[in-house]
Amino acid sequence: MDNQTENINNAIDQAKAGRPWNESLFGCFDDIGICFWGFCCPASSFGRNAEKIDGSSCVGCCAAYCVLAHCSLCWLPHMMKRKVLRQKYLLKEEPCHDCLVTAFCGPCAICQEARELKSRGGAQGRPNIFPVRAQPVAYRK
Repeated sequence: MDNQTENINNAIDQAKAGRPWNESLFGCFDDIGICFWGFCCPASSFGRNAEKIDGSSCVGCCAAYCVLAHCSLCWLPHMMKRKVLRQKYLLKEEPCHDCLVTAFCGPCAICQEARELKSRGGAQGRPNIFPVRAQPVAYRK
């Protein structure tokens, strides 16, 4: 096997294994604003994250989270969005399976995802419909 094929196989193996997260699950106090918002209003934080992950409706995801929270099932949509986030950035499923993280550490996971999106630029899933325009400048000779 030549060197190039070996490098490609190593890259594929690394992608399958996943990359580490930039942010820790329990690093909530790394960004106090995200921590406060994530623990006081997790449904809203989840909606904002979902919008950034794949362009989902912030309001729709927030409403689904709230409705499912009444029967302790809010971890289901959270688990699905976390999986999409991991696939988007090729992240490892750590410290354990997404199901366990979202079911038992939901607010911490929401904060981790928000910090991860922020550290990676947090690009919106959909384009900005109101482009920024520059103010005209007077020409001087």
